[in-house]
Amino acid sequence: MQTQFYPYLAFDNAKTAIDYYQRVFGATDVYRLSPKPEQAKMFGLADGTDLNNLTMHGGFTVLGVKVECADDFRHTAKPTDQITLMIDVNSEDATTAQAADEFYQRLVDSGEVKITMPFAEQFWGGKMGQFTDKFGVNWSLHSSPWSIAYDHQND
Repeated sequence: MQTQFYPYLAFDNAKTAIDYYQRVFGATDVYRLSPKPEQAKMFGLADGTDLNNLTMHGGFTVLGVKVECADDFRHTAKPTDQITLMIDVNSEDATTAQAADEFYQRLVDSGEVKITMPFAEQFWGGKMGQFTDKFGVNWSLHSSPWSIAYDHQND
């Protein structure tokens, strides 16, 4: 089966959020599409709204993971503790493991995320850390050797 799964986040202003993720997370592969005037009507936006400041669809990449986003034109989106976005990296690849360590240190140094669990060795042999960004999105960074990953198919 050929499928992909992307987190799709809604923000009051995705343009501001994308700027934050670029600056604080080091997000790459950034793109953003503003609504056209005909789409503004579909979203119920008032005439004269600055469409260049709005995001109909956007996205970025963090440590190789694609994240999609848009403005919440309904203004109903709220952060939840029910969902955590986990970035899982292969610790057996030295470049990837170093990138994860540098990413975590970047977050700590920024002072713009709330660290809820330091990125450190865990009892199962990998490293894990958790943090919440300024928008209330919960994230988890996990690093372990993929060659000995637990096989859930045998449960």
